[in-house]
Amino acid sequence: MKVKELKERLKGIDDNMPVILQIDPEGNGYHVLHYVDPDCVTEAVDLYFVEDIYSTQWSYEEAGFENEEDWEDFKKENIKCLVLAP
Repeated sequence: MKVKELKERLKGIDDNMPVILQIDPEGNGYHVLHYVDPDCVTEAVDLYFVEDIYSTQWSYEEAGFENEEDWEDFKKENIKCLVLAP
């Protein structure tokens, strides 16, 4: 789902309603949304399951890169994403 689709689905919903995250498609648990991070990037090809997410606010060392140039290239070449976290 893209941000545009999410905004469309949220139209008309009460602004004071809590946001609950389902743990998995089977409904094996739930969490309340506590954190939204729009400054993330992933190299995932399949957005159904994403293993690694990097904050664009991290230094190249925190992201595990050897130098700033490689880190900047990675951020430019990969998928920017919004992360919702419990």
